[in-house]
Amino acid sequence: MLTKAALPSLLSVVALALGCSVFTGPADFPHAVANFGCGPADGPATAITLGSRPIAPAVAQFPYVVIMIEQPLSALEGRTFLVGSGAGATYVAGPNAYESASIGRVNIGRVDADSTIHGSVSLSFSSRRVIDGFNAVWVRRTVLCG
Repeated sequence: MLTKAALPSLLSVVALALGCSVFTGPADFPHAVANFGCGPADGPATAITLGSRPIAPAVAQFPYVVIMIEQPLSALEGRTFLVGSGAGATYVAGPNAYESASIGRVNIGRVDADSTIHGSVSLSFSSRRVIDGFNAVWVRRTVLCG
């Protein structure tokens, strides 16, 4: 039997559970590509795109996640990058619907000789959580920095 004192605590737990229903995960982003990107002050960076559908050479179809790591491909293997400290991530749901990750991490396990990047992510956005593994095939794209 619930006492009157326990009722507010129970209601708080129910409200918290309902409020967390906006989170999803593990995410379903089975497609991934990576390419050279421009970091702060136009330094070398690596962009990884995780897609819910196959990623065309020009652009991914919605929804997708773009991760920017402020390091060149040669410096990724065996490292973990934290959002806000060497990495950033954006969830893109549509043409004008996107949000930046508030916290998270990107783990890079290995980089193959063909530059395929194997890793995993755990990213928190205001509307969802993305937890996924990836094998990002390297795609050569012309990127002009500066």
